[in-house]
Amino acid sequence: EQNMIHLQGFLPIFLTIGWCSGDSSPPNILFILADDLGWNDVPWNNPEVIAPTLARLAGEGLILENNYVQPTCTPSRAALMTGYYPMHTGNQYVPIRSLQPAGVPIKFNFLSQYLKNLGYSTHGVGKWHLGYCSPEYLPTQRGFDTFHGLWIGAGDHFLHTNMADNHDPSSVGYDFHKNEDIYYEADGYDTSTLISERISEIIRIEEVNKSSPFFIYAPFQDVHDPLDIQPEYEDLYPNEQDPTRRKFLGMVSRLDAAVERIVTDLEEVEYTRDGETRTLLEDTIIIFSSDNGGMSEGLGYAGGSNKPLRGRKGGIFEGGCRVPGFIYNSGRTGVTNGLFHITDWLPTIYAGLAGGNVEDLPEDINGVNQIELLSRPSGVSQRVEMLYEIINFENDDWPDYDLDLSGAFGAALRLSEWKIIIGCSSLIGCVSHTPHDRVLLFNLNEDPEERNDLSNQPEYLDIIDDLKKRVAFHQALAVEPFRPPFDYAGLPSNHTPPGVYHTGWCQARTK
Repeated sequence: EQNMIHLQGFLPIFLTIGWCSGDSSPPNILFILADDLGWNDVPWNNPEVIAPTLARLAGEGLILENNYVQPTCTPSRAALMTGYYPMHTGNQYVPIRSLQPAGVPIKFNFLSQYLKNLGYSTHGVGKWHLGYCSPEYLPTQRGFDTFHGLWIGAGDHFLHTNMADNHDPSSVGYDFHKNEDIYYEADGYDTSTLISERISEIIRIEEVNKSSPFFIYAPFQDVHDPLDIQPEYEDLYPNEQDPTRRKFLGMVSRLDAAVERIVTDLEEVEYTRDGETRTLLEDTIIIFSSDNGGMSEGLGYAGGSNKPLRGRKGGIFEGGCRVPGFIYNSGRTGVTNGLFHITDWLPTIYAGLAGGNVEDLPEDINGVNQIELLSRPSGVSQRVEMLYEIINFENDDWPDYDLDLSGAFGAALRLSEWKIIIGCSSLIGCVSHTPHDRVLLFNLNEDPEERNDLSNQPEYLDIIDDLKKRVAFHQALAVEPFRPPFDYAGLPSNHTPPGVYHTGWCQARTK
């Protein structure tokens, strides 16, 4: 069925609209992934944060109060895209470094590939950080029709440059790509603005004359350091005395401004069906999450806050893995305390939202379809157990210039209200060789801030024994982490012209 579209500034055109409330057709899906946004860095947890659009979407949607991710960037992104815990893909615990010839093995299908098979048009806009040294690792080879953004894990928000080797200033390179080509036109514009402009282009030009629904994956670079921010955003926080925190909060507000532009574009697309006027926003599900906890006070402090949770990015305490999240337009509103893990998005989106057959997915994925939790007022989580991470570096000779994790072991698992931590629980703890047999036990229902370790109390020995067995089960399934040494063939200086991050200097892993 064709429906009339009225788009501000454009002539009327025709669009086939799919899903809407009460319609069995699949919805458009926009997945917004913030970078290093902590628990205390959003307005529904901290009224001092100025982010009215995110607050509106969260308030009109369903806030995920127990939304869990991995402790750092690449592991969370790998878990989102594959539906597997990163210990299955070799991407556990730490991010891919720019000169490491590494990525997610190509035997794993990505969410974008599954949705493309259902007829979705698929677009990646923002930070990739899932491997780039081989063309087979690139977004356009993993199910995305288009890509617009950066391949590596960080960089200047305006210049889009970063050192490939943190100890070599001459290793700096430019990283902003359009599909597989370098995109110099990004120079001078902040990444959040570029993301919103590209999504506007997708909505206004590419999507309005297509019959297929769209999936837009928007992994923002905000609020990851460096803290590059325009004065007009930083000046929104004149009462913040910590200059690092003030810049960081300005970046949160810049992220929100970009989301506002996207939402406005979705609202401006109008169409009629059966005499009813609707907007594209009404037919789009928006999902929001951070990729890990904030870089709060401590080594490498970058302005984030996870209060009142314990821990920070890079750790398996709650502050590193429990992050803000919501879903908008899924049929349920309010707040849910149901347990949700980032691996759950793949089966939930594919089978629960997009209409795919769950039998098309691998039987052994770790994610579960949580559509009941997200769509029904009385829906409950399909999870009672969740693995935070397996840090199985005990047999590794760690090839890293900054952090030596050789010999480290750590793990954490939650079962209902009980959480066990074994071994190291933070980057510093893993580097400093926390004993592998250290055990911590917390009741998260009674002690969500993890202040009261119960492991030495004899009445909990049976619980500890059960949790240890569950950790051991996962540990036995974990593959060796794939962290190869730097390959200087990947230096930006080796590109023609020099000074650009490029692909084609490694072979993609198949397993």
